[in-house]
Amino acid sequence: MKPWRELFFEEVEPPHHFHIGMRIIKTVIAVFICGLLGWLRDETSFFSMIAAVLCMQKSAEKTFTTSFNRIMGTAVGGVFGVVVLFLETELHVQRVMPVYYLIVSLMLIPVIMSTIAIKKPSVAGFACVVFLSTTIYHVGDASPYTYALNRMLDTALGIVVALVVNLAMPGPKKPAPVSALEDMDGPGPVEPAPKA
Repeated sequence: MKPWRELFFEEVEPPHHFHIGMRIIKTVIAVFICGLLGWLRDETSFFSMIAAVLCMQKSAEKTFTTSFNRIMGTAVGGVFGVVVLFLETELHVQRVMPVYYLIVSLMLIPVIMSTIAIKKPSVAGFACVVFLSTTIYHVGDASPYTYALNRMLDTALGIVVALVVNLAMPGPKKPAPVSALEDMDGPGPVEPAPKA
């Protein structure tokens, strides 16, 4: 293993211009819309806001790819979350919290392995977040299944909002096209013509 200084400071990120760009603006708008939709539904919008932040990318194409991956992760995490909630409801394992936490922790293995099985290992982290938000935050909820469904819907809502906002607003600026006259000589300096 490398020394800690190299681990933290070896790769310096390239400098960025300090400005408020379109990605920041689109993220803010998507989070605001998620908040309004949560308010209209009389629900918290925390999970949809988080999904919108995580899905917003520089371009609509990247947001579309990320959104699809997040939906896959939401489905995997949500399905396993419902399985654990069913076991918890039937076996009442939540009465002994350390046992419940052990079950939840061990269930991360099939969650992660499922993302590998569907050839989407990049969604494992998001699937785990949805799974944990479903199994841990429902504590004391009257209907854990309704809670699980609402968490999956909230996440899907945030994904859709991020995608719609990114498609509706302009993407990154493209470099100006090179005029034909400037491009005639090709790259690099122009060599003087040989003397006859």
